[in-house]
Amino acid sequence: MRRLILNLWPVLLLLLLWQLWVSAAGYNSIVLVPPGAVLSDLLYFPGIYLTPAVHTLLFALGGLALGMAAGVLLALAAWFSQLLAGITTPFALLLSSTPVVCLIPIIARLFGYESRTELIAIAVMTFFPSFAYCSTGLRQLPARSHDVLFVLHASRWLNLRLLALPAAVPALATALRVGATFSVLVALLAEYLMQTGGLGALFAVTMQQLNLARALGASALAMALSVLLFELTQSLEQRVHRRVRLAA
Repeated sequence: MRRLILNLWPVLLLLLLWQLWVSAAGYNSIVLVPPGAVLSDLLYFPGIYLTPAVHTLLFALGGLALGMAAGVLLALAAWFSQLLAGITTPFALLLSSTPVVCLIPIIARLFGYESRTELIAIAVMTFFPSFAYCSTGLRQLPARSHDVLFVLHASRWLNLRLLALPAAVPALATALRVGATFSVLVALLAEYLMQTGGLGALFAVTMQQLNLARALGASALAMALSVLLFELTQSLEQRVHRRVRLAA
């Protein structure tokens, strides 16, 4: 707890100054609310936030799983075929350079303003980190290991199973960390733009109702989900890298 306070003291100080500033200035709740009002709304009306938070979390994780699976499969296919690698890499770069806010309306027009479209949008936007990191990891082989299997006349599949896939595991752990935090952002934007439920839709509706405390509460919960996923995946990534270093 002491270490947590030491790490979070700038945030706590900022919230304290925010509370004092709003209280001293006497702002209307439509303009700005103190952190205490946001905390009170979270504590007194938890049911209003629970269902949207679960919705956002489940769709973020589901879209992340689909994006990771698609990225890994396409990276494996590109590893086998140089022609396919030349085709897929520019396409993946195009997706990564397109702003999320611009891409989600296009996906919505193609698949409709439904919950499945939110899942597809998350999968599409988390596909690139998985593809990029997996493609890089598959080519970062231990020194001279490929030469050994070449001398032994190992097949392409054997090279993949014994060398490429184990070498790509640390990169995949990093891709999971990057995609996990990004999935929450994409889920919020999709929910905000398409009104499919979740914290993004709750934020949009409460802002229209000028309920700033609840809107900020939804934002705080979304930030907490993103931080939680980041911490969990970062811990997994560090454990994977530690095991790889010990095995080497």
